[in-house]
Amino acid sequence: MLILSVCQNPPLSDVDTCRKSKEYNLGRCDSIRMTKLSDMGEKEAVRRILAEIAEKEGSNAIGPGDDAAAVDMGFVYLVATTDLIAQSTHVLPGMADWQIGWTVAAVNFSDVAAMGAKPIGLLVSMGLPKDMPSERLDEIIRGILDCCECAGGEMLGGDTKESPELSLSGTALGTVAKKGILLRKGAKKGDLLAVTGSLGLAAAGYHSIKKGLGDKKAEKALLEPKPRVKEGMALSSSGVVTSCMDISDGLASSIYTLAEASGVSFDLDYEAIPVENDVIKVAGKAGVDPKELVLYYGGDYQLLFTLKPKGLGLLSSLLGNSFTVIGEVKAAGENTLIEGGRKKMLENRGYEHFRRG
Repeated sequence: MLILSVCQNPPLSDVDTCRKSKEYNLGRCDSIRMTKLSDMGEKEAVRRILAEIAEKEGSNAIGPGDDAAAVDMGFVYLVATTDLIAQSTHVLPGMADWQIGWTVAAVNFSDVAAMGAKPIGLLVSMGLPKDMPSERLDEIIRGILDCCECAGGEMLGGDTKESPELSLSGTALGTVAKKGILLRKGAKKGDLLAVTGSLGLAAAGYHSIKKGLGDKKAEKALLEPKPRVKEGMALSSSGVVTSCMDISDGLASSIYTLAEASGVSFDLDYEAIPVENDVIKVAGKAGVDPKELVLYYGGDYQLLFTLKPKGLGLLSSLLGNSFTVIGEVKAAGENTLIEGGRKKMLENRGYEHFRRG
């Protein structure tokens, strides 16, 4: 544990009180044990931040706490989000510079899609090593521009700074009609749980790269994630979607996030989840349980959402077979996984920054 010099030996339960005290501000406190980020993980770190910047009464913004912020602009909401990738934590061996550029744009536009918004564009701040060849920068920019074109937005500008390692921070903007905004909260008992596309392919790509299995489809899914902008806009326009978020850190983790936001729980039917053959093949070759790839890894950037049962037909007419119902919303309680007719608790885990291992 990290020991900081704060207040006169208060009990651990008094840490928050001590932090706000005059002695803390003057640096005259002793022996409060402070938790490291590696102990708490990203989700708890985010909760602490949100507690400090909770939505204020009279604010013209929705959030924080969703995939993106939404600011009231009159007839529409301006949606804004930011996401960062860094060489040491996001760039896999063999990842092309074009793919690095594509990815920083894609992960930001995915958050815009999760709100049901139409993209406006992207700002990118770049930390660049001074000895990096200029040709690498050219390829990164091409990747950003190609993803912007795919998502229907523009590269609006950004900033460049010298940095010891490559890091790219994007800020994406979009707009959505007020009545069509998609939030993480809003799911109600009896709603259906659904997902766009298939799951587990990006996780399979990770294992394919790690073990040299050469599954190009899976590796492409990981290195070139596609933001589901068209799907998000269709969900928004349907009027039948009650909550939504993108799946960046794993299906199970995302289900727990939706459940907490709406005060509900879920029955998840594992056998209904769309899974491609490449996931099964890679899992077998890598010696990994396919369920681990489908439920507990991240990187698919599909949309997880709930909808009113009576809206299933309408949504099918808008999206065709590009989404699948995989469960149902229940009253608050335990999130369960149904497999082979048996129910068990769905584990609350997935990819999380800061966590050891």
